[in-house]
Amino acid sequence: MRGINQYVFTNTGINYKLGELCEIRSGYSGNQLTLKNGLKVSRIETISGHKVNMERVGYVAPFESSENYRLQIGDILFSNINSVEYIGNTAFIDKDYSLYHGMNLLRLVPNKEVVMPFYLYLVLNTNRLLNHFKTVCNKAVSQASINQTELGKTIVRIPDLISQKKTCELFQTLYTKLEAEKYFILLLQNQKQHLLRQMFI
Repeated sequence: MRGINQYVFTNTGINYKLGELCEIRSGYSGNQLTLKNGLKVSRIETISGHKVNMERVGYVAPFESSENYRLQIGDILFSNINSVEYIGNTAFIDKDYSLYHGMNLLRLVPNKEVVMPFYLYLVLNTNRLLNHFKTVCNKAVSQASINQTELGKTIVRIPDLISQKKTCELFQTLYTKLEAEKYFILLLQNQKQHLLRQMFI
C-alpha cells in the first residue's frame, strides 16, 4: 500500500494540519527486557514491512500507566526516526494485537468525527506526503527524524466522510485481493518445494 498515487483521491475537500486531524503521541521509553516476557511493545522493526509484525516486537516490564499506551484499532504507527528512505513508514492497527506503543515510533490517534482512520492511513502513504516527509526531515549521518511539532504542521486535504468511506472500501477490497494472491503464491511455492524433496527421497 506504500506510495499510493495521490490522484486516486478526490481533489475536493478541506485542508487540515495533521495535528488537527489526530493526536500525535510519543511511545513508552522504559528499558526493554532481554527475555521474551512482559508487555509486548512496538519497535521500528515491528512496522518495517508496512504492517504489524508480531515476530519483531520488544518487551517491557508491566508499568502503572500501561493502558494509556495500549494500541487501539484505528491507530496508526508512524516511523519518525529512521533512514531517509524509510522515514514516514506507517502501519495501520487493524485488530487488537495486545501490543503497546514503544519508543522511536509515533502513534497517531485520528479524530473519527472528521477523518476515517483507514483513510488517513491511505493519505499518509501517497507519493506527495512520502516525498514531503523526506524533504522536511532532519538529516544526520546515519538517520533522519521528524519531530512531533513539524509532523503536526503537515497539510492534508480531507473530503467529506461519505467520499472517504467509498475510497476506503475500494482500497480494502484491493488489499484483500492482494493478500489472497500472496497466500496463493506461497502455497504454490511450498508445493514446489515438497515435490522437489519427494524427487530425491
